Amino acid sequence: MKIELTKDGSHAVIETIGACVESLTIGGEECVIDKRGNIGGGIDAVLFPIVGRQNGGDYTVNGEAYELPIHGFLKQRDMAVRERGDDFVILTYRATDEDKKVYPFDFEYTVKYALRRRKLYQHHVVVNRGDEPMYYSFGLHPSFMLDGTKYGKTNTGTDILRFRKQIEPHVWRLDQKGHFVVGKEEFAPIKQVETTAETVEKYGTLMLCDAPFRDIKLYTRGGSLWEIGLLPSPPVLALWGEPQGEDGYICVEPWWGLNDFADRERELTKKQGFNMLLPDNSAHYHAMFKKVR
Repeated sequence: MKIELTKDGSHAVIETIGACVESLTIGGEECVIDKRGNIGGGIDAVLFPIVGRQNGGDYTVNGEAYELPIHGFLKQRDMAVRERGDDFVILTYRATDEDKKVYPFDFEYTVKYALRRRKLYQHHVVVNRGDEPMYYSFGLHPSFMLDGTKYGKTNTGTDILRFRKQIEPHVWRLDQKGHFVVGKEEFAPIKQVETTAETVEKYGTLMLCDAPFRDIKLYTRGGSLWEIGLLPSPPVLALWGEPQGEDGYICVEPWWGLNDFADRERELTKKQGFNMLLPDNSAHYHAMFKKVR
């Protein structure tokens, strides 16, 4: 089901399947790319209970094997509408017996989307409803239209992701196929990153880590400026996309988790980058996307 939100000339469409932002129109211009059916192709999605891929396609909990698709299964689940208004909606989902066949934890997920003038707020909550500690990763997959063809321009300029201050991050490197982590290496001190085709080709997915990513600005070649606020600051900021062409886009993905390693650990409770949530505890993730111009 599609939920339409309107506020002060801005318009959003939230799809209850996956709780994704299917459309965001600000100032009369579409801002996001939605290529449904291909999570790697620009679609907005909620990533849970894993981010990225599981090496070998499966993992174990207490020795029992389970399988999960890339970025988990929440992107395929239909959410219930708990509450809605003209400019907001609250969606919720509770783990089913079928979910526990691939992820053996009892959880509840809730998200509130609130549209304001030129901005979209998101508040995601994960609750452990089981009796044992729950292990999970969480992430978002927002995609931004680079609008390089606007007004007849060709999409050959530069898009810049700028941080609040100079940072000295590391980067998680992927294998040659771009699937699994092979290690961490230093990255030059930076105030900004150019999201060019060369960057995407070199890294596949550029996974920055060990730096504050709470406040970010995205400058596109078409003249747009986005302010992105993330709380808590994600341990990993993943950049991926197809910056060239008429439908050029870039995904700026906050990950509270990590892709699996080439030298894998099958047991979920021992995997690097996973969060542990005690019974009846909750974890909160906030995101704000504001189109300044």
